[in-house]
Amino acid sequence: MQHALPTPTPSAFSGADSRPEDEGFFTVLYEIIRRHPVLFTVLFMIPFVALLISLGFKWFYVFNDSAHYLSNFQIDPQTGGWSDQKVYFSPGIDRYIRELDIAGLLGGIVGIFIGLFVTVSTEKANRQKEKINQQEMEHIKTQTNLLVQATQSLNTLMVDVSGKVNEKVQLMEGADELLEGIGKVVESAQSQGNDLLVLSNTARIEGIAPYRMEYVAKHAHLKPHELRNATQFDYARKAEALQRDRTDIENKLKGAALYLQNMGSDAHVEFVTLNDQNEGATHAFLKYLGKVVNEHISVETYRPGSNAILTNREEIPHHNRFLVPSSADDATDPKSLLVSQLYKDHSQAIQEMQELGIRVSKVNKTLPVQLFISAPRENKPGIFRGLCVCILGSGSSASGRATKLTAFLTEDPHIVASMTELFYDYQTDGRMNTQEFIGHISMK
Repeated sequence: MQHALPTPTPSAFSGADSRPEDEGFFTVLYEIIRRHPVLFTVLFMIPFVALLISLGFKWFYVFNDSAHYLSNFQIDPQTGGWSDQKVYFSPGIDRYIRELDIAGLLGGIVGIFIGLFVTVSTEKANRQKEKINQQEMEHIKTQTNLLVQATQSLNTLMVDVSGKVNEKVQLMEGADELLEGIGKVVESAQSQGNDLLVLSNTARIEGIAPYRMEYVAKHAHLKPHELRNATQFDYARKAEALQRDRTDIENKLKGAALYLQNMGSDAHVEFVTLNDQNEGATHAFLKYLGKVVNEHISVETYRPGSNAILTNREEIPHHNRFLVPSSADDATDPKSLLVSQLYKDHSQAIQEMQELGIRVSKVNKTLPVQLFISAPRENKPGIFRGLCVCILGSGSSASGRATKLTAFLTEDPHIVASMTELFYDYQTDGRMNTQEFIGHISMK
């Protein structure tokens, strides 16, 4: 099902460039008169008519009765009467008209029209600006609607893609889910006769998990702070439960190796892990432990049989707190004890797998990804499904930051094939390093 994102029409984008049609002068004037008739009458019509009438009388006097207009009439002191015998209206009005200035009257009329023109022009500009703003608002509204539609389509598409990804990939969190996923991979290889391929920093499956408080708490379905008041005996039982589940998966893996050998199958178990041998100044496994057991973590010893409360270390993050069981309350450095125990477990597990006929290849660099793959054989007829557990990250934290376990289980053939190629790349790298190391020894 395809979801096409909505595409805007050309008119949706041309609105900002187009300008509204210019309205005529008289159209705008009519709108002003219609909306403000009283103001127009008081501020324009009445002054204009008054000036026009005054100009008419002045014009008539000057050009039609110049002698009378230019005469100097006065009040007779004897009788107190007005000396003008030809009064048009009244002495006052006639005197008012005589004293009017034609230039002033014309200037007043022109000024009224200039004011009217400025008013209409300003109104035109405001109306045009308002229309432009309206068009821009409509354009923004259109673009917003298009953006909303595109976002909705994209969300629908992402939901579909997420659904399809979730169908192919099952995310896992916590050591218990991870061990369960690895168990499914081992069972898939044994039941279908697939190759069982393992790429891991540690030869023990989840080798560090039983010592890290955070993983022990998650496996017990507790939050780390809920172990604050636990006794050392209670904590030991929870750590042993994780150790027991881890050992069960290792026994399944060894059992699958023996089963495939006894069945005479061409399928086999191959394990790629860090080198446990010292090659001069480098030591792959101890180098890896240096990234885990660094200056940022706290390592403590506890006595599995003691009813004493665990030491409360609130200042230490739980993912940086490691607890190592100790039979005696001696002064041994807990970090050295942890490194020694992990190295011993690593070497012992490699030896046990080799004795069972499992092909073990050793690499000399920390692995950024860990894989457990049930890989169908290419030359085997029939349809066989692959299965893969992928763990992202090495599980180490040189900076002391919390590292979240990110892992997934998938049976998608493309992902399984890609991870299988990645496994063989590391295996080839490990074999080349081993041959080079053996060559140096033989030369000596």
